[in-house]
Amino acid sequence: MRFDTARQAWHDAFDGAAAAFDYEAMGGRSTATLSTRRGRKVVIRGEVQGKADQVICRIDAPRVSGTETVVGKGSGSRIMDACEKGLIQSVVARLRDSDPLAYCWGMAAYAPPAKRFKERAALLQYLMSEFDKWEESHPREKVSQLALFCISACALRDVNGRSINLAQARSILGCDKKRWDGEWVKIWKRLHRRLDPLPARALGPVSELVQEYRERFKKAC
Repeated sequence: MRFDTARQAWHDAFDGAAAAFDYEAMGGRSTATLSTRRGRKVVIRGEVQGKADQVICRIDAPRVSGTETVVGKGSGSRIMDACEKGLIQSVVARLRDSDPLAYCWGMAAYAPPAKRFKERAALLQYLMSEFDKWEESHPREKVSQLALFCISACALRDVNGRSINLAQARSILGCDKKRWDGEWVKIWKRLHRRLDPLPARALGPVSELVQEYRERFKKAC
């Protein structure tokens, strides 16, 4: 696998096909040239599920366009790929014990999201538990829908650098801008602030390993 960035390494460590990030797509540029490269394009999406695997809401999960990294045919290449994935997975496992919330964010935002519903549901549970402490009069069902959108939108911003479309949030709540500004923007900002620290907490340990691995590779060359 490749050790370009912490986000990419986290994704590849939990992806059987080891799909690498499409940096052109992340930058908003055309990806037409990728069609001539070796490998197939991969677009990852998913749903958010709760208890008993029922679908809470179908909101686009972070979408990562990529080209499949072709692992060498030899057994040595496959073993090396598995060992490298194991290094990242080991760091993530330690993060799960030391900072479960950051772990949930990392799995929901960076790992292939179609396989990581539980972590996204855990983030939703966290936001709703925070909301319960605020003793606000807003309908809890509406707040949960807003929280789901907040998780998805913040993950997309973290992974692909996309700006958050608040018009979509207003559409989910069924309110106009005036009502949003008067009744909902405060709740939105509080939900948003609860997620803001998580990317740095999740990526820190993985970033250290990626940097160390890259430095060792340079010395070996």
